[in-house]
Amino acid sequence: MKLIDKIHLANDTYAFIFERPSKFTFLPGQYIKILLNIKNPDSRGVSRYFTVASSPTEKYLMVTTRIIQSSFKKTLHSLPIGSKVKMRGPWGSFILDEKDKRPRVYLAGGIGITPARSMSIFIRDKNLDILFTLLASFSKKDEVIFYDELTTFKNKNIKTIIKITSERGRINENTIKENVGNTKNSIYYISGPTGFVEAMEKLIKSLGVAEENIKTEDFPGY
Repeated sequence: MKLIDKIHLANDTYAFIFERPSKFTFLPGQYIKILLNIKNPDSRGVSRYFTVASSPTEKYLMVTTRIIQSSFKKTLHSLPIGSKVKMRGPWGSFILDEKDKRPRVYLAGGIGITPARSMSIFIRDKNLDILFTLLASFSKKDEVIFYDELTTFKNKNIKTIIKITSERGRINENTIKENVGNTKNSIYYISGPTGFVEAMEKLIKSLGVAEENIKTEDFPGY
């Protein structure tokens, strides 16, 4: 893939935009592996997995990540526009099945909002008759990503609520009940840091949601 743009989203989080290879297909929510040429890689190696933040309806591939002090992340951040990287995939079952018309509720913690962007854009662009409620939690205001894009959708089926935990507290039972009409019969997606995923899964199970209606994906180390 050829890198065509880098976008500073928030604080230390960036989006990397690549040309989408011809004939490459994927489902909203799937992930890929990116491999870089690193002369002296640290113990985590020369590759990372990334959920595709762009929708299958878009002509490019976008991944997002926090830039931390690993040899991979520093190399990725310093890539000049026009650089080419190797990619493998897609993989993953944490996906939006457009044939299933049941309401969706997406609980995202931090960078875990990435698959939700892909799903939201997909629903909008294909004008799918699927209710999609995104409840996203960020620790601080300067960590929020995709805010303008996801809160200004021209689509009656998509609703986005952003919570800043330092200001309004965490996503809780009241947050879900106030924003989700059909609590038990919706499909739930949960993604973010491991602690967030475990807490949200416990919460929605306490509301009577069946385990088969819950999909989870951890973002342990970004």
